[in-house]
Amino acid sequence: MTVTLKAVGEKGSEAPCHYQSLAMRVIKVMRTASVAWLLGVVPLLYAETLAAHPKPPEIHQSSGVRYVSGGIGREAMQQMQAIADQFNVRLMFQDPSEGTPISGVTLILVNEKGKRLLRLVTDGPLVYLKLPHGRYYLTVIYQDADHQQWITAEAEPMDLTFLFNLIYLEKSWLHARTRTPQLATPT
Repeated sequence: MTVTLKAVGEKGSEAPCHYQSLAMRVIKVMRTASVAWLLGVVPLLYAETLAAHPKPPEIHQSSGVRYVSGGIGREAMQQMQAIADQFNVRLMFQDPSEGTPISGVTLILVNEKGKRLLRLVTDGPLVYLKLPHGRYYLTVIYQDADHQQWITAEAEPMDLTFLFNLIYLEKSWLHARTRTPQLATPT
């Protein structure tokens, strides 16, 4: 079908004016629809891109110690492993019975002179530290268990895995991916 549009006021039939306003409406509707489609699709594409490429782990610094904590989920674990060679002390926390990764571990690092350099609660099962060469006293605490030991940081990377037996409720919480029930404190 071919439609010829004539300018308004052109001599001839009254149809051109009707077709022109119809064409303008169609164009306006198409523009509105395309803008609505873009506004709906672009955020989804951006969210999909973010999900495919999560934010890399953030490296922090405290008292001359560079550190990073994370590794929850496959992508985060891969990102942590990708930067592992930048650090000379690499810690991992897990349950020995099933190898379940553990986060929320309190880590305290003290130098030979007794000065506390770092205290943090882990954001995942991996913590990487970049320490100047020397001896350090490391304490890691999870639930009612703690490990304490001297470590010597050198140029050659050191990998340490700390094993904590999870309490029964905590195991259920990790597998169910729900929060552990909190009981009211008696007053």
